[in-house]
Amino acid sequence: MLKIGLTGGIGAGKTEVSKIFAEKGFKIFNSDEIAKKIIRNDLSVKKSIINFFGTNSYIGYNLNSKYISEIVYSDKYKLNYLNSLVHPKVFHQFEKFLKSNLNSKILVESAILFESNFYKMLDNNILLISPKVQRINRIIKRDNKSRRDIEKIMNVQWSDKKKISLATFVIENINFSETSMQILSLISKIESLSEKK
Repeated sequence: MLKIGLTGGIGAGKTEVSKIFAEKGFKIFNSDEIAKKIIRNDLSVKKSIINFFGTNSYIGYNLNSKYISEIVYSDKYKLNYLNSLVHPKVFHQFEKFLKSNLNSKILVESAILFESNFYKMLDNNILLISPKVQRINRIIKRDNKSRRDIEKIMNVQWSDKKKISLATFVIENINFSETSMQILSLISKIESLSEKK
């Protein structure tokens, strides 16, 4: 079983690159989407979030993302607390995912692959990097977020410099057609290395 990690700061282009891996037969474990499901559906997690962040944390069954984002992206301690509730559950889901996808090629897409130590469970880890201005413009276009909100998120994420030392491969995503070619070449390289083991 081949297990690859894919990470990068907000707006680096993870989701688009993830689609290339899916087209090449990889099963995708999107840890950020799994985390959102856990926050929405896991009663023990919901209870802990409400106890810690207050009754405004949820609107009906859904997390009040705007309210929580304002808190956690202004206070690393509170962000770490939220992550500490969710990460163990994400890892548990990943173990189940592996068992149901034996002999498959796996790609883990995660914004906090290194911060959460998820990368230690994988064979190779790819870091996507992009100029800050380009990342901000992508997010404004995609999510309709304000520049201020995007920069608050960027400020609590690890810098690319810190992540580079932990990555197996680093891909600069400026022009996506060029990035696609690099990713396809990298997939071939990783698969051939895996076969030789």
